[in-house]
Parts: sequence; structure tokens; C-alpha cells
Amino acid sequence: MSRKIRLGPIAVFLAVVAVVLSTLAVLTVATTNADKVLADRFAGATQTRYALEAEGERFLQQYDEKVAGGSAVSAADRTKEIEKDGYTLKITVTEPDASGSWDVTEWKVIKDWNADDPYQNIWQGN
Repeated sequence: MSRKIRLGPIAVFLAVVAVVLSTLAVLTVATTNADKVLADRFAGATQTRYALEAEGERFLQQYDEKVAGGSAVSAADRTKEIEKDGYTLKITVTEPDASGSWDVTEWKVIKDWNADDPYQNIWQGN
């Protein structure tokens, strides 16, 4: 006695499962790659910002040493702009008072606008 095995529905089901799993695998690889690129960009920006912060702290230390040494401080000595990799740190301090103390009035990190950035037109708001 011979029995027929029907593989039609099972074969279709396994083909659909294989297509779905391969699609999910491709999406997983693409997402992982995009996450790595974004993490690398963020790491680069963070390193640049930390380098600017360190340079700004050095400026404040030099300014403090100049004030403590009794040297005359001009308006140009109280402002500093440090640029690195498209970022700018702008620092402004007050003129020292009679006791020699001073304050930081501006500490701003600015990123230059990049017109070629592919992410600038993600949503137009229309």
C-alpha cells in the first residue's frame, strides 16, 4: 500500500518562514550598522567637546594666574574662542574686582551648520 505525502502546504509555509527570517536578519544587520555609525559619530563629537572643555579650563587657569600675578588684564584677555573640528567654544570672563576675583559670564559650545548634512531635511514640517 502506497501513501502519498502532501508537501505543498508545508513547503509554502517553510518558504514563507525562510523569507521572513532572512528579511529580519537583513534588517538586523542594517540596524546594527546604522547604530555603529551613529555611535562612532557621537564618540567623535564627545571627544571634540571634551578637548574643547580641557582647552577652556587651561585658558581659565592662565587667566587666573595672570590676575593673581597682578598683571594688567585687557578686554581682549577676557574673551577666548577655541575652534576644533567644526565646534567653537566661546568663553568670556569678567574683569577682576579689587580682591582679584572674577566670574565666567559665558561658556558656550557652538557647532557650525553643515549645509551638506544629509539629515537636515528629514522632515519639512508640511
